[in-house]
Amino acid sequence: MDVVICIALKECLFFNKNIHFIQKNLNPLNVYVVTNKRNFRYITKSYENVTLIDEDELLPNLCLKRIKCAIDCRSFKFKNYGWYFQQFLKIGFALSKYANEEYLVWDADTVPLNPIEFKKNGKYLFFPKWEHNAPYFSCIDKLFDAPKKADYSFISEHMFFNVKIVQEMVRVIHERNASFEWYEVILRAVDPNVSNGFSEFETYGTYCLNYYPNILEPHLLRTYRHCGKIYGIMASRQEIGSLSEDFDTGSFEIRDYPMSLFRCVKQRLFVWLCKIILKYRIMNIR
Repeated sequence: MDVVICIALKECLFFNKNIHFIQKNLNPLNVYVVTNKRNFRYITKSYENVTLIDEDELLPNLCLKRIKCAIDCRSFKFKNYGWYFQQFLKIGFALSKYANEEYLVWDADTVPLNPIEFKKNGKYLFFPKWEHNAPYFSCIDKLFDAPKKADYSFISEHMFFNVKIVQEMVRVIHERNASFEWYEVILRAVDPNVSNGFSEFETYGTYCLNYYPNILEPHLLRTYRHCGKIYGIMASRQEIGSLSEDFDTGSFEIRDYPMSLFRCVKQRLFVWLCKIILKYRIMNIR
């Protein structure tokens, strides 16, 4: 199984601890880390099966500059350039030279605390959530015919993608307006006044529900999204591992600050530094 992880600057520090658990509990054949090439220096080189990919080089014509241009041209109220870019990279991996038959997209800030099964009886296991964001479905309805909608959400901290299905979905989306790149078609379907108007997991899950209804099967895990409130992103490997008795996965979101005052201050300084660097990078996109 190949694992694909898109990493922002703010996630590099935590990933260097998380990779131990990814190797141990996901047992990947390859781990593809897709990130800005300037982040390569911050990522551990300790594992031979980890490949670093420059996010601007994963696919021709897909780069942060073009995403920024497409968003600015439509006057999006919320300039979530990197957020949309990451989602397109996760889908776009299926179109790249690295893709095999399937791949698991895993969130960089989520730790697999115990071994997790992703296939059973020829079906892909997914882990439903219960949120509902109406703009996601408004966007989906503009991308392909999707009369069926799930009464749960496909948005999770990970998703197992079938490469042929993703490629087919991209073709269908692109055919809506072949004058633009497929990701530009998606951005043109997004309401420019909403903060989050597209979800790669919700879109893929809804496509499968309508056209490959028997390929996905729901499965429950013990998950906790706010591990950061316990230890913060400065958690040690031992502290992270101690959560395995209670949870199968734990997310350490950078916006969750730990109870320890010292760690909280360190994390706030780290977040501030990352924002300054990213703002500089965005301003200097040519």
